[in-house]
Amino acid sequence: PKIIIFASRSLLFSRIIGGKPCSINQRPFQVALIKRGQILCGGSLVDAQWVLTAAHCKQDLRVLIGTDTLREGTGELRSISRLQVHPSYNPRKNDNDFMLLKLNRPVHFSSNIKKIRLATRCPMDGMRCSVSGWGTTKSPGGNSKLPQNLQCAAIQAFGRDKCTRAYGNAITPNMFCAGVPQGGVDSCQGDSGGPLVCDGVLQGVVSWGMAVCGRRGQPGVYSNVCRAVPWIRRTIGRS
Repeated sequence: PKIIIFASRSLLFSRIIGGKPCSINQRPFQVALIKRGQILCGGSLVDAQWVLTAAHCKQDLRVLIGTDTLREGTGELRSISRLQVHPSYNPRKNDNDFMLLKLNRPVHFSSNIKKIRLATRCPMDGMRCSVSGWGTTKSPGGNSKLPQNLQCAAIQAFGRDKCTRAYGNAITPNMFCAGVPQGGVDSCQGDSGGPLVCDGVLQGVVSWGMAVCGRRGQPGVYSNVCRAVPWIRRTIGRS
């Protein structure tokens, strides 16, 4: 059996592989999760007061909203009043790698702050998607400098068979893979929790992948938002 060395995608100093800079007007739902002034993970605004991210990003965080640059003094920095990890999250398997963060107060929507709709249909093989984050642009990263500007990359969802070919039974129904067939474009360390958007809806949350990102035949693995929608709606509705 193939031994998989996989890594969560929440390390510091990192960003999208094979992407290009994009503006917050293109991704107004994208937020940065900051710990002690450093980017730790990404996330998506799914409601005026709620952010969806990955459970493995759980730390003492603040949320930076409404900016595509991490330079001081840009965007709005919010604290978190409540943190809800998916009840079936399994850290050993990275299964149900979802977490909701409640902001201390609601955001005001504008051209660079918007919420994203949740996918209600699960992804199909070949579906065109885009992923974004401030994670590493080189892998292995070495001393890659902390990026200042948000990066976006076009990738596609892979069917279950392609995903299982790469990772075997490490893939559960609460995950799916996305990348490009030839490799070289991928989410990477630092992008965890960020959005994978297909046809204008939030289809995936950056979760895990190989320690070296962007390898051919080893796509990134995303938490499958369509499976978590009932829990997300319940949690937000109870707030």
